[in-house]
Amino acid sequence: MILARLSSAIRQQNWFAVVLEFVIVIAGVVIGFQITAWNAERGERELEQRYLERLIESVTADADEFQDASNLAAQRGEQARQILHALEDPAQAVANPDTFLRGIITAAYTYTPNIDRIAYDEMINRGHIGLIRKEGIRSQIAAYYQDLENKSQWDYLRAHVQTRYMTLRAGVLTPAQERLQSEPAATEYYTPADVEAALAEISQRTEMIAWLPTVEFWQRHNENTYTEAAMQARELRAMLQAELERLP
Repeated sequence: MILARLSSAIRQQNWFAVVLEFVIVIAGVVIGFQITAWNAERGERELEQRYLERLIESVTADADEFQDASNLAAQRGEQARQILHALEDPAQAVANPDTFLRGIITAAYTYTPNIDRIAYDEMINRGHIGLIRKEGIRSQIAAYYQDLENKSQWDYLRAHVQTRYMTLRAGVLTPAQERLQSEPAATEYYTPADVEAALAEISQRTEMIAWLPTVEFWQRHNENTYTEAAMQARELRAMLQAELERLP
């Protein structure tokens, strides 16, 4: 239709009409581009919002995982200290046989937190990290996940401490006593005599006794590491939440 009117105006040398038709065409193209740009911008802002929401969910879950890991490390470090203390003064261990003997089994156990990287990895792999408009936010997100990778370099030592301790304590408890570890903790299964027998066995194992301070050190290290990681996750969550609430 526009082309027909334009051809007719040119034949009639109606230059005003020619100019007007050109203006209409150009304006239509410009408006079309602008609408496309607005739609693209709106799509990017919706993506940014969804990524922020997913990252908040991820780091919230991470904080809970880190806190659980920290609490477990604190508990198991105390178990290692109780074993060393019981070799000097067995009274508390004898008074709490289930707590003490379960501690012999689990003192060096480690728990590796389950980190949720799905949203972050998707942003990186799809080249969407730039959708987070604030450079400071992007930097904090990258620093958080980089720090988690840095912390993971010590995982092999945590595993070594655990496996070495398990080797050294093998046979301190009988197979039947070991199996009771999987039973509900609310029920008392062990006796003071079981504690005395276990301490007598441990006292003859100089390598196990020498390894216990290493176990206690690493559990304290794990506790501090995971406490710090939980704090970092909460700080990042607060930053992401503030940015999400700022979005129009």
